[in-house]
Amino acid sequence: MKRVIQIVLVIGVIALTAVPAAAQTPYTTWAWGPRGFLVRTQDAYTPYAEIDLPISGAEDMFVTAEGVIYVADTGNGRILRLDNFQETASFGEGVLQGPTGVFVDDDGVIYVADAKQDNIFILDANGEVLKQFGRPAEPLFGKNRQFLPRKIAVDKRQNLYIISEGSVNGIVQMNTNGNFIGYFGANSAAMSLKMILQRLFLTEEQLAQFIKNEAASPSNLEIDHQSLVFTITAGTSMWESIRRFTIAGKNIFPETLGSTAFRDLDVSNNGLVVAVAADGVIFEYDLTGTLLFVFGAQDKGDQRLGTVRNPTAVARYGEYLYVLDKEKNAIVVYETTAFARQVHDGVRLYMEGFYQEARPYFEDVLDYNGSFIMAYQAIADAYFKEGHYPDALTFYRYAEDRDGYSQAFWELRNVVLQQYLGTAIIGLAVFSLVFQTGKRFDRRYRWSAPARNWLKRVRAIKLVDDFVFMFRFIKQPADSFYYIKHNLRGSLTFAFILYAWVIVVRVLSLYLTGFIFNPYTLLADIRPENEIVSTLVLLFLWNTANYLVSTISDGEGRVRDVIIGTAYSLFPFALFALPIALLSNVLTLNEVFLHSFSLNLMWAWTAIMLFIMVKEIHNYTFSDTVRNVLITLFTMGLFVLTGYILYVLFNQLYDFITAVAQEIRLRG
Repeated sequence: MKRVIQIVLVIGVIALTAVPAAAQTPYTTWAWGPRGFLVRTQDAYTPYAEIDLPISGAEDMFVTAEGVIYVADTGNGRILRLDNFQETASFGEGVLQGPTGVFVDDDGVIYVADAKQDNIFILDANGEVLKQFGRPAEPLFGKNRQFLPRKIAVDKRQNLYIISEGSVNGIVQMNTNGNFIGYFGANSAAMSLKMILQRLFLTEEQLAQFIKNEAASPSNLEIDHQSLVFTITAGTSMWESIRRFTIAGKNIFPETLGSTAFRDLDVSNNGLVVAVAADGVIFEYDLTGTLLFVFGAQDKGDQRLGTVRNPTAVARYGEYLYVLDKEKNAIVVYETTAFARQVHDGVRLYMEGFYQEARPYFEDVLDYNGSFIMAYQAIADAYFKEGHYPDALTFYRYAEDRDGYSQAFWELRNVVLQQYLGTAIIGLAVFSLVFQTGKRFDRRYRWSAPARNWLKRVRAIKLVDDFVFMFRFIKQPADSFYYIKHNLRGSLTFAFILYAWVIVVRVLSLYLTGFIFNPYTLLADIRPENEIVSTLVLLFLWNTANYLVSTISDGEGRVRDVIIGTAYSLFPFALFALPIALLSNVLTLNEVFLHSFSLNLMWAWTAIMLFIMVKEIHNYTFSDTVRNVLITLFTMGLFVLTGYILYVLFNQLYDFITAVAQEIRLRG
């Protein structure tokens, strides 16, 4: 549910980027903030210039370390070289027909993917053709596989990585002689429940009529300074659109917010990853996949500086970002702001492991924007490395990092245990000795006799007896329900007290559960009124549905019996939910089994008690009880569905009556 909410929010956020945020920027900049949502932040990049070029439908661009720009001038069939945005050379005229991918190595050798000829061209620094080759002839390439080169990158060993359109096996690897090396970085095919069921029940002939479920082909790539390959895949989930592969072909880029329409990406030597989408929105990440900034807007005719119409490539040079616009035949330039520069300097140090050195930068970032979640993460890691565990706990909580919080708490708990564990053990031993001694003296002198007599008198009170009766369910649940059925023990008054107790425990357990195990990141996110209403509705539905189902299936229980029996069946939750919540505050993720096992045991115990209640109250056999419980749950679902339908109908009726009333007022 949270993922759906995030997706809806992001779609809205990206739509808002077309709204001017300030006079100089025609877009709003967003950063990753609390609760996993985007928050508005200071501009990370401001529009700097828009350089018109003598190009047509350019599809790719490469920027060297010296700032020389090479543009794949697709419409004119050439590679254009620019120095200071001025044309200084043109390569491949008369040879190239439709270059869509370009890469230049450190020696100035130009590698081109020509889409019109489906060929790879290798040109020297002067534009002379060194090599030209097309589809690999090796059998391992695939007998029926097409070779449609669209993008190209080259690693330090001069291995060519080629995006071939429609290649479900991933990137095509070749050497400079045109020999096929293998496939690399293939995407995995998604399998829906419908596809799984089809493969289980349909014959091979029927399956042959369906379109094959094949993985999506990567649409662009980039190689970083470590020779690790990045890919983007258009049309896939926005959470998995970017991948970073190890040498073994394993993706190490985590699921992170992106776009389903990425066109190109760039990876800097400082570990900054930028990707541009078809709608002109630019995403910036660090190498761990942490989203830093989202900004940009599409030019819808207002021609404001900083907007783009049809971006096809993105590159970074120093403090500038270049975006190639295919429709404008121009390069749009963005300049890094002081705020983003502070973030980048901190990220660079942080990615290199210099946490303490990075901390001042991120502290300054928080002075700019207190919702910048990565700053809290970096500061927390710095405090952890310094051994300042209390401060690390605070910032890990702000960063919403449960893993880091758990590690810091483990270290802090270890220090406390070393200081006080011996004293605590001695204290327990002394307490045990005093307690045992007191029991011996009590048996001889009967000191506790007045207190016991007082307790007997108190137990004579009906509500107190009902409370004590609750503990009888621990050892003898079946007999206890028999007493309820025959009006021997229990009461409606105490049953409703138990329901109120359950509701209070439900709300308090959310507030008291430790941060590591709490489903709510911030206590302010808890809505007690929602918890109260949902618990009341659930109890009402169960009691109503179970009684109605039992009346038509020879059940012997009365409404009173069902209400009281259900209340007493909830005693495991009423008794143990709060202790488990309190226990979670002294546990770490290393002891997650203790917390999850305790919760599962509590819920299983409650379910068993409800099952025994239905069986004993209605005098069913085991099979009848199973059937009754299942029908009860189904009936509860029908009640919910009916309520939703009635809500929709009455809402439409209200809108209709309101519209009629407004029409009458207007015409009156």
